[in-house]
Amino acid sequence: GCKKKDEAKPAGGGTGSAAAAAACKGGEVKGPIAWFEDDYPAALACAKASGRPLVVDMWAPWCHTCLSMSATVLVDASLAPLADRFVWVGLDTDREINAAAVGKFALQNWPTYFVLDPADESIAARWLGAASAPQFRQFLKDGEAAVLATKGGAALDPRLAQVKAGDAAATRKDWKAAEAAYAAALDGAPADWPRRPDVLVAQIAARQKAGDVAGCLALGAAAADQTGASANATDFLVWALACADDEGADPAAAKALRERAAVVGALDAKADAPLSIDDRSDLMLNLRGALVALGKADEAKAVAERQAALLDDATAKAGSPAAAMTYNWHRAEVYVFLGKGEAIVPALAQSTKDLPTEYDPPYRLAWVYLKLGKAAEAKQWADDALGKAYGPRKVRVANLAVEAAKALGDVGVEKAAR
Repeated sequence: GCKKKDEAKPAGGGTGSAAAAAACKGGEVKGPIAWFEDDYPAALACAKASGRPLVVDMWAPWCHTCLSMSATVLVDASLAPLADRFVWVGLDTDREINAAAVGKFALQNWPTYFVLDPADESIAARWLGAASAPQFRQFLKDGEAAVLATKGGAALDPRLAQVKAGDAAATRKDWKAAEAAYAAALDGAPADWPRRPDVLVAQIAARQKAGDVAGCLALGAAAADQTGASANATDFLVWALACADDEGADPAAAKALRERAAVVGALDAKADAPLSIDDRSDLMLNLRGALVALGKADEAKAVAERQAALLDDATAKAGSPAAAMTYNWHRAEVYVFLGKGEAIVPALAQSTKDLPTEYDPPYRLAWVYLKLGKAAEAKQWADDALGKAYGPRKVRVANLAVEAAKALGDVGVEKAAR
């Protein structure tokens, strides 16, 4: 990333000039990387001055996968050799200061990571959702290769060129063109192509966004086992199951997809799979949804019990309240699913106390109280969260406050909330 003036190093064709050093002063160091925080213009200026590609982390405080990636992969020591070859910026997508930068890209997934060519801010590479450290390193290298190719470097691998074209089309919201480019990249690709899992995620997301429900279900059934033992398996299933839940979905195809999802979801039990706790919990969540839809409630409950135990253990071992917040949403949801909502209240209350400026813990607490039928408590905590929330998320928090007010049965309070 962009280190202090006396530590600046030219990379990716940078000049190492005084101007570049001045543009790249500062940065918040996390693990091996120094980040610009919520300052896209400054990060872009640094990237332009130093000639390095720009890595953009689009995240949000409510996004548990974003928090997990920040606490695990993005601080992994294996990224150190690549750190100075890029400029790094993290953007909280809910903050108004980032609205212009966020508006440049058609976000469809949190988190989303970009490698940009600083010369024209074009997308050299894009990653949707979670990744393992080896996957993220490959993504960075591919993005760097795409930028260097525009500067007279080695020609970009044809498959990566197709992926790049798909990413550009997706950013224009031209979902059909994006899907076609991803399909072309995958056509004939070796079974062990490192980018196959994440490109499949991008392809099925494009089909879902294009409204191609039948094509989405067909791809889901055909490729669900091609995403490997990775976080991409979960992300792929999220899009596939969204198509299965579409009112226009063929019932037989939707059932077949859910049955396939139930098989792939068993990845969570593989101890050697390169999955974070959050990744495993996501797999369990999707597995439960598929099992419930298939009428297998007892199996879904057994998965939920395993999920709750996994999350409880991870929370107990979290190194800080902020790290523990990563698991708040999944813990709240699975405890309510098990009919044990009361049992998670103390932990969420402690989280709100430990993190007094964060809006997400009181929001989760309000949600649990509403599910428990305790409208007064739900309204109290929803109002607390509303006072701390900002940006687009504030609308979601306000909606919860309205739901709580309506549950109170007091028309005056409900009207005030509305």
